Amino acid sequence: MTMRTSMGMKTILLASALFFPALSFGQNLSFKEIEARVLEYRNWLDNVGSNGSRLWVRLDSTKRPHRLYVGEGFQRVDYQEKENFIEVFSRFLAGHPDKNMLIDIFDSASGKLIGEYGFGGFKLFSN
Repeated sequence: MTMRTSMGMKTILLASALFFPALSFGQNLSFKEIEARVLEYRNWLDNVGSNGSRLWVRLDSTKRPHRLYVGEGFQRVDYQEKENFIEVFSRFLAGHPDKNMLIDIFDSASGKLIGEYGFGGFKLFSN
């Protein structure tokens, strides 16, 4: 009888941990909040894209990691602005403000790999 009670308690604890994630301590964002932030990212990226300041020209999402081709505007901004841009782009691709997508960064003029954004953060390769 005690064995059944013990197993029953373990089952209840496991079920409550699995089915009630709202009790977790992580940041809880509603779907509408996530959608709103991703829309903000999209609008900002459109402004700095090929019709704006040309930080980026095109995205090749047929391969993983995504291949982001950056324009001449990317070369003109400082390192911190480059990192911020790539981080926002990564979150936009992931579709969530707390998640990131891996990105390989290519120069649109030469087609050469110039950097990456991944588990180690943002890196630009030296010439």
